[in-house]
Amino acid sequence: MIYTYKKIVRKITVFSGMFLLPMITFAASTPSSAGITNPLPNFTDIPTLIAGILSDITKVGGVIAIFVFIYSGYKFVAAQGNTTKLEEARKIFINTCIGVAVLLGAQLIAAIIIGTVKNLQS
Repeated sequence: MIYTYKKIVRKITVFSGMFLLPMITFAASTPSSAGITNPLPNFTDIPTLIAGILSDITKVGGVIAIFVFIYSGYKFVAAQGNTTKLEEARKIFINTCIGVAVLLGAQLIAAIIIGTVKNLQS
């Protein structure tokens, strides 16, 4: 059974390599006079790129934090007075609060650094 999975994975790897190799070789055939175009036109400098990436990470982390808060609330309700389960739910809640604080603190520190760098540039 494992032998057939290895064969399937090997075939997928070979065929995907056959289809991806022409894309890689054709990518180098652009004329050098065209220059390099920016694939992210909204980000023109490094501080803006860092702020954009951190903003996206904060948004995703916020959504994950909401679900973990809901999960910890469920654990509190499901504990029904059991002290070990209550302690586990409390740990989940506290760790989520710490994670959100770290996430927002990282965004605050990055905003301060980006503001400082932009002031130094001008």
